[in-house]
Amino acid sequence: MRIDLNSPLRGAETEKSGKSSSSGRARRTPADSNSSALSEDSVTLGSLTSKALESPEVRQDKVDSLRSAVQSGQYSVDPQQVAEAMLNDAIK
Repeated sequence: MRIDLNSPLRGAETEKSGKSSSSGRARRTPADSNSSALSEDSVTLGSLTSKALESPEVRQDKVDSLRSAVQSGQYSVDPQQVAEAMLNDAIK
């Protein structure tokens, strides 16, 4: 199936783009005015990323303490708290 390349919308887009380029004025975007803020954010993001990559994937101390609590029978789960957490997660 062929799409008509001479549609009125196509011509209007070309006409609009021709007018804006002939005016000689460059359009400024909000990103242009905030480029310094964006570079600061990228530096912050980079430092946070490196911190996250340096931290261990598994917190072994937590795993060991939970394992020993489960094995000894001292670990108990509050069903009410679990149900509330599940509902809160489902609502989000």
